[in-house]
Amino acid sequence: MMIFLVSPVIAEGEWRVFTSELGQQLEAKVVKVDGDLVTLQRRSDGRKFVLEVDELSDEDQEWLDAWEEGSPPPTPAKEAEPAEGELKKSLYPRSKKEITAGLKEILGRKIPDGIDKTAGKAVNQLNAYRFLCGVPSVVEADATMNEQATEAAKACDKHGSLSHDLGHFTNICNLSGGPDVVGSVRSYIDDGGANNREVRGHRRWCLNPPMGKTGFGGADRFAAMVAMDSSGDGKGRDSWAYPGKGLFPLEYLHGDGWSLYLRESAPKKDDVTVEVFKLSDRPLKPLTWADKTPGKELEVVWVSTAYNAINFEPKEANKKGIYWVRVRGGGVREQYLVELY
Repeated sequence: MMIFLVSPVIAEGEWRVFTSELGQQLEAKVVKVDGDLVTLQRRSDGRKFVLEVDELSDEDQEWLDAWEEGSPPPTPAKEAEPAEGELKKSLYPRSKKEITAGLKEILGRKIPDGIDKTAGKAVNQLNAYRFLCGVPSVVEADATMNEQATEAAKACDKHGSLSHDLGHFTNICNLSGGPDVVGSVRSYIDDGGANNREVRGHRRWCLNPPMGKTGFGGADRFAAMVAMDSSGDGKGRDSWAYPGKGLFPLEYLHGDGWSLYLRESAPKKDDVTVEVFKLSDRPLKPLTWADKTPGKELEVVWVSTAYNAINFEPKEANKKGIYWVRVRGGGVREQYLVELY
């Protein structure tokens, strides 16, 4: 979140917790909105900050769209969350409270001595996505790997474009255009573009359960992440997904590609059927294959398989709602719920 400090002057308005797209939070009230910039006043000390609107969560951006200076709309009442015992763990592995606490702990982890601050923040960001997707979120920053990633980014810089064939560790790295090392994590998870659509390999490496350590580095025009480590304890897990199964914060969903990861190799795409439904209500229990799925069936405009991944693009599934996913064929028989909030 890019923040510019201005003078501490008390203003009238309603206090609200604003959240950046990276999960950082600031309790403040709106002073004014000026084009792409918003001025917020922090509650703890009365100081004002100016930041870019598009760096806030989608929910905050929608709220600001309706804001009028001197007359802010009331903050909607939060949807009552079921008691802990009422959330079926088979459908909802974590509650919203657990997700909020988990992200706060991960993003606030102290960067180890000897680790570049930017690389350390990137590792924390990577672990946040891994936590939400149900794989081990204890990947550590490695100083040697940071050097390797930096060398890879510099090799791309010298070459003038991204390539995994330049030596200098480019063959073991995720590579990203742009020097923003922390922001590159989001681009790897999004994994957009026609050249990535079939495999979405950057995302697959980021969410690989046995990853135990990694390194990040940048140059003038490119960034890199060492991606092929398998020193962690993540083998033999059940399937996992992006977006993650159960509750999933909408600000961590990027692009329109979803992925289901299997413990074994995925079948050929022609053998797989993927169905996605938008439900009107939370199901009281897991749906069986014999159940008629309540809600609206969404068009799935793309399905591909690669390695252990089934990648698919459900139309109109990038907004708040409860979604039921069914994947079957070629020996696969998986169904699960995703609730974007």
